[in-house]
Amino acid sequence: MSRPTFIIYSKGLTENFVKLFGFLISVRFFPELDKDLKRADIELNSRSYIASVFITCIFYFFIFFGLLTFIFFKFRGLILSKALLFGFGVALALTFTFYFLLMLYPRVLARNRGEMIEKNLVFVLKDLLMELEAGVSISRAFFNISKRNYGEISKEFGKVNRNINSGVSVPDALKKFGDNIKSEYITKTMWQIANAFNAGTSFRSALKNIISDLILDQRTRIKGYTQELNMWSLVYMMFAVALPTIGVTVVIVLSTFSGFGITRETFIFFLILTMIVQFVIIGLVKSRRPIVDF
Repeated sequence: MSRPTFIIYSKGLTENFVKLFGFLISVRFFPELDKDLKRADIELNSRSYIASVFITCIFYFFIFFGLLTFIFFKFRGLILSKALLFGFGVALALTFTFYFLLMLYPRVLARNRGEMIEKNLVFVLKDLLMELEAGVSISRAFFNISKRNYGEISKEFGKVNRNINSGVSVPDALKKFGDNIKSEYITKTMWQIANAFNAGTSFRSALKNIISDLILDQRTRIKGYTQELNMWSLVYMMFAVALPTIGVTVVIVLSTFSGFGITRETFIFFLILTMIVQFVIIGLVKSRRPIVDF
């Protein structure tokens, strides 16, 4: 298990905060927080996490407040009362922003972890099939996979193996694995394997069918992404090549008739704007890329 890097956490301090200010802690605006924390493999419940976020934000507020007040007073030439007022306002805004980012952090972490597990899913299922065809028991096959270098999914199969050894049935252990990962892909696969096991069908045959379906689905996703990439390539070329050159040329031509010249600041602003748009497009393309590996 892990803890978020940016959170100031102390068990004693968090427990005391919950006792004294528990009335401030509410998960009403973040109903999925407990589930996200579990899926992100963070060893805190929702109340402890919110308390840690409050403590962290209070700590950063005083840092922001002191630093900004110093900047406004020393470098901006404001009188002390105005420097304190501006420093307080900006620090408060930054702290609220930081608070909401920290509250959303487990969800982002859980999604990233799900993608990491998705990446090696087909390889793991093929490895599992080879183990079973070699006559290895299911529990032993799960144990062997947990000792191999498949990243996060090896850790999860280690948990599945421990649950089975503690008396949990194989289908229930697999369903629990699927529910604890923020990935519809993983959840669907684990439930299919569990249902095949419950139905009493050949586990190896069911596994072969699931692997084939997964590979087919991945190829379909790649094909769809390729078609989508053609459209994004045109959009990127328009903002990276067409608009910067044609746009500046048109503005220069129009400025000769209207008397409105392009200043250096206007040109720099236009250049920065096009760069930001390009980075946004690249980020969108990267986020749309399917997580496949077969």
